[in-house]
Amino acid sequence: DLKAAQTQLDALVREQPTNPLAHYFLGAIAAEQRDWEKATEYYTRTIQLNEGAKQVFEPVYYDLAGVYLSQDEPAEALKLLETARRKFKSNFLLEFYTALAHGRTKDHALSIKHFTAAELLARRDEPERLTALFFFQVGTAYERHKDFKQAENYFRQSLKLAPDFAEVLNYLGYMWAERGENLTEARTMIERALKQEPENAAFLDSMAWVLFKLKLPKEALEYQVKALKFQKEADATLHDHLGDIYAALKQLGKARDQWELALSIEPSEAIQLKLKANPAPRGSP
Repeated sequence: DLKAAQTQLDALVREQPTNPLAHYFLGAIAAEQRDWEKATEYYTRTIQLNEGAKQVFEPVYYDLAGVYLSQDEPAEALKLLETARRKFKSNFLLEFYTALAHGRTKDHALSIKHFTAAELLARRDEPERLTALFFFQVGTAYERHKDFKQAENYFRQSLKLAPDFAEVLNYLGYMWAERGENLTEARTMIERALKQEPENAAFLDSMAWVLFKLKLPKEALEYQVKALKFQKEADATLHDHLGDIYAALKQLGKARDQWELALSIEPSEAIQLKLKANPAPRGSP
């Protein structure tokens, strides 16, 4: 009962305005409600009030780092985590949030370094931290670093713990489709993801793309059109893929329309090259 808890904590803060734990739990309630501004305010106040204590309250540093990441402020998260690193011994949460923050800044090598540290600490002290979600996050870091072998290794570890983890099934399937590898297994994995979320635009796009790579453009077209129907915001990749599918079907006018739509969303030299390689026929508008 978050509302009742907040009422009691508000009363406690009025009576004991310098009580750091009251502010901390108010921050936790705000974070649970995705009120990032209030969560930041309460967690920051907790740190300030706890600064001179004999035993500094460590968890708030990681909770606040998580709030910063939820607001897409990785630089603030890294600054806070560096402060925590000076105060506390290396531990799973410190390394884990540092890895996430570096991933947000697209420094995937550093992200992997801290994920590795987090994994080693967890294997030694807290093996329950090594969840399917953790292995998935490590896998995505390796994929973005273009170490596809290690990415596959971590995705498979994730699926071993959670065989129906739709995000992992789709991510690994799409990674293979992009590289033209293991296409039959990729298709099976994406089908399993789609069974769980049949209106997920990303999963539909992945299915279209693996079918395209299997040289089945007619089947791919159906899924790609559905992907665009269910997309929540404009996505250049979806239009680019549809353009490639139309090109494979010899419908170059429609292909050009989709590539131009993709360019209007996001610049791409690769798409510009496709347009040059497939000029509009004479007399076309």
